[in-house]
Amino acid sequence: MSSSALLVTALGLTALPAAAEASSAPSARPAPRVERVSVAADGTEANGASGAATVTTDGGHVAFGSGATNLTPDTAPRPQSSAHVRDGGTGTVARIKNSLTAPDISDDGRYATYLDWGSHTTAAFVVDLTTGEKRRVDARGFKEGSGESVISDDGRHVAYVLRPQHPADPHRIEVYDWRTDTREIVSDGPPDAARDMANPSISADGRHVAYEDRGTKQVWVRDRGTGSLERADDGTASTLVELSGNGRTVVMNSANGAYVRDLRTGKVKHFSGTTAKAVGPEGRHLLYTDDASTLRLRDLRTGRVHMVGTGSAVPGSVGAKGRTVVYTSAETDVVPGDTNGVNDVFQWTRR
Repeated sequence: MSSSALLVTALGLTALPAAAEASSAPSARPAPRVERVSVAADGTEANGASGAATVTTDGGHVAFGSGATNLTPDTAPRPQSSAHVRDGGTGTVARIKNSLTAPDISDDGRYATYLDWGSHTTAAFVVDLTTGEKRRVDARGFKEGSGESVISDDGRHVAYVLRPQHPADPHRIEVYDWRTDTREIVSDGPPDAARDMANPSISADGRHVAYEDRGTKQVWVRDRGTGSLERADDGTASTLVELSGNGRTVVMNSANGAYVRDLRTGKVKHFSGTTAKAVGPEGRHLLYTDDASTLRLRDLRTGRVHMVGTGSAVPGSVGAKGRTVVYTSAETDVVPGDTNGVNDVFQWTRR
């Protein structure tokens, strides 16, 4: 562990007024485009609520969970089969059968990880959507299970929470390698059984994995290349939001608001009164709320803020260069013809 990682070398306090975007000079750029993506290929509205959407860096594929049964031609074997992937190029929607959660997908939209029932409890799986090959990524123990799985952009590595067989054993973070069919422990195992490791986030190449210690409320980042472990929080009780795709930026929330740490320089930027939702793959764009449900996208380099919409978002919802954001909303006036009366997934794109 790096003791120097415990020091904050730079601290900025920034207030983000609700009308921050209105203070910018008028722009000649066209308004962002917003489309509803939780629809069938022919545009049919979902007959169930959708949400927890993530997007690939180029905005070409959107993964989300849905209780709808009419988004794909096939019929789900059970109502919980909620994982869906939409190809933005063709408009087609694929359903991942026997899934309990929304999926997390690789950057080419080919590989997806999600949770389903194992032999005794929930387990993490990864599937090749092209070939249909499916694997369980945890250790496959009878009472052993897993949760909170995320996949690297290259589709090779899945970081997940392992829940050991005995209830007294603390949860830990592991990484599964699809190519070698091996598993690696990346979190430090605490002696205190009450201290579970949780909420993994993985870099695009699978080298860096961030996670939080639920007992101490600390956030850590493991470099799987060197084996080093670095503390990323600012010394306050924190919740991990997301590690950027380049493995350099960590976004966290605390009682004092959202904050961003640059692991290379050690600089920390605080944004009081906000709640972070996601960060772009380059670590430059922060998606956050500063009230109950208004989503805003901030360029951390220029300070420019765009209002995205009203709703909710999860880690993985910001595309490359902040050009696209996916989010969930129950608002009926985002796009014309929204009459299903349930949460839908929308894709916001800057032009």
